[in-house]
Amino acid sequence: MDAARLIEGYQSIMRTIYKPSEYYQRALDSLKRTTQDLPDPARVKIVSGIAAFTRLIVKLGVVDRERKEFWRFLARTIARHRDQFRRSMRLAAMGYHFRKLNEAYSE
Repeated sequence: MDAARLIEGYQSIMRTIYKPSEYYQRALDSLKRTTQDLPDPARVKIVSGIAAFTRLIVKLGVVDRERKEFWRFLARTIARHRDQFRRSMRLAAMGYHFRKLNEAYSE
């Protein structure tokens, strides 16, 4: 395979893999395919859980330029995967960090 074509393909993947609309859709697909049989690794205290959720809402739902995608993801999560809400918020936070790391390394 031509090296230039390989690099072009890799760059194309890196530009789209953490694009919020695509990442959130993969997260929803993951929630659909998996069950919540396993307990969460650690019990979260109510105050720290509310604080983390508030930070997530402010960062992804208010400040972030892709907030529209976050709100769409949140609505779909509540409508279809309410039982996996904590897991979905964890996936949203992870996606944000992956996107920021990808942007930093792509520059």
